[in-house]
Amino acid sequence: MPLIKSAYAKPIGIAVIAVVSAILLWKNINHTGNYKPDMFALKNPERVDAFRFTPNDPKNAPLYFQKKNNQWYVYNQLDTFLADSQNIQMLLGWAMRKLKVQRPVSGESVKNLSRKMALSAVKASFSIDGKETHAIYVGGSTQDNMATYMYMPEYDNPCIVEIPGFQGYLTPYFNTDIHIWRSLKLVNLNPNDIESLKVIWHQNPKNSFEIIQKENQINLFDMQQNALNANKSLLAGYLILCSEFSREAGSVAGINKDKNQKDSVLSSNPIVSFIYTLKNQQQSRLDIFPHQGFEDIIIDARPESTETVQTALFWVRSSEDPHLWLSQDIILENRMKSVSDFLNP
Repeated sequence: MPLIKSAYAKPIGIAVIAVVSAILLWKNINHTGNYKPDMFALKNPERVDAFRFTPNDPKNAPLYFQKKNNQWYVYNQLDTFLADSQNIQMLLGWAMRKLKVQRPVSGESVKNLSRKMALSAVKASFSIDGKETHAIYVGGSTQDNMATYMYMPEYDNPCIVEIPGFQGYLTPYFNTDIHIWRSLKLVNLNPNDIESLKVIWHQNPKNSFEIIQKENQINLFDMQQNALNANKSLLAGYLILCSEFSREAGSVAGINKDKNQKDSVLSSNPIVSFIYTLKNQQQSRLDIFPHQGFEDIIIDARPESTETVQTALFWVRSSEDPHLWLSQDIILENRMKSVSDFLNP
């Protein structure tokens, strides 16, 4: 076969080199090397019994989570609360289980990103039986807010990490605000432990009543302790309903940081108060105050019949908690009963 003349060999050689270089560059950009796709994912999340979030910023305190007797607790240097088990299940059983490396960060952006993460990332470390088994550093979102920068000390570069099928970034799942993680339940009682529940209508005292259960009997009384002929099944169901009471999710409302606004609410008459006395004589109280706001909520959230409605908001204050919390009318409506709702005809 005759040799190709040099006039044609040079451009062909350059073209071949360019194609090979492009292929190698593409492979280099998209090749994760030792970066396994699931290296950030938490293995056996159901076995985790403790974890903590430690911000790199020393101005922010660490947040700790611990499982005791099948209950999760969240605590920091100041407070300890029963944790929201749904939030923790979402983190451990969904987010941490499904983390996947999209690609390692490369090029000049590594230095800038590493500097940012050194200042503001949160270390999330997970333990089983007292031994740390997994730790990652969580940074901010990518520019399109569709993935999250994360880093593991065992590897050279940070990575862009995503959850396949999920559109969004994951930084909020590693928030160190303790109130984001605490249980939403302002009241969480065993109905069988309740000896008495008083429901006091401050503007309409005639609507007030007390339910007392003793010696397997449940009875209804007015505020003068007169026994009333009531539907016992309705009383029992109402006691079960009122044994739990949830606030809206989220951090502490801004009104709690403004003493004048908060005092203005607390100095007014509540609309209604729930006073619980347990069989061990421990007492707690829940006061419902008016709020001028409304909130849009979605009901019957099915593709063919989704409807948005407005619900009124209320301030709620528990004797077990110093803060004012928001609650919706949709939560309160079945609890805000008057004495006449239970009377037999």
